[in-house]
Amino acid sequence: MHPTMKYPFWLFVLSVAFIALSASCNKPPPPPPVSSALPPPTPETVVARLTQPNLPAILPHKIDPATAFPQALASLSPTGTAPKVLAPSATASKDDASTATSPDDEQTTDDYKIVDPNRPPTKGLTADGVTTDLVMHDWTGIVLVPLDTSVSRAHTVLVTIDRIEAHPLDDGQVRIWARIRNISNGPLPSEVACSFRTAESPEPERPIFYKLDIPHGDYRDVFFVSPDGRNLNSYTVLVRSGDESTSASGSLH
Repeated sequence: MHPTMKYPFWLFVLSVAFIALSASCNKPPPPPPVSSALPPPTPETVVARLTQPNLPAILPHKIDPATAFPQALASLSPTGTAPKVLAPSATASKDDASTATSPDDEQTTDDYKIVDPNRPPTKGLTADGVTTDLVMHDWTGIVLVPLDTSVSRAHTVLVTIDRIEAHPLDDGQVRIWARIRNISNGPLPSEVACSFRTAESPEPERPIFYKLDIPHGDYRDVFFVSPDGRNLNSYTVLVRSGDESTSASGSLH
């Protein structure tokens, strides 16, 4: 081929490259990636998330008009509405308190008073394993009860968990209440914990157990606070028998 015939070919190549470069420069930038992270929880989103779950990983709950934990009223927020209180039932040692008490047993918070100087003050644990007293006034007054007891509890045969409630708090955390009853033949040194699963941390961290002594035939109420700033999926209250071969991180009383 004659050298002068190559010029049109290279001119064509350069023209195509220039057109392609111009097109790429005029192409609009790609849209920013959509974040899958949920915003921090609020009391409203907590209730909606747990009562209307849209994922199998979320433990379904129902709203209950009454609580079985009258001592929880000490944590009621100034803007919260106090629920009714379930009166104690003799059958609660075998059945869940929500089914062991009839509507006639429900009382208003003004009528219901507990005076038991022999019962130690209720204490609880935060998600990071810190023992805490019930001193915060942050409960909205809403009572949520889990529908699937097989997920919400795991315990030794020496105890029953009569009742579990989830109390949404003003900051979006959830305070989990549990009533643990000793059905063994004597005093029971036990250890308690609660594992939390959230949208941000689907796999629970290793639970931190604390010692809890329960007299024969009696019960103890404990509470656990979910991780701060995380959207709760589910939780499991754990109770195991304490003995010399196991060691807990602390004591609830």
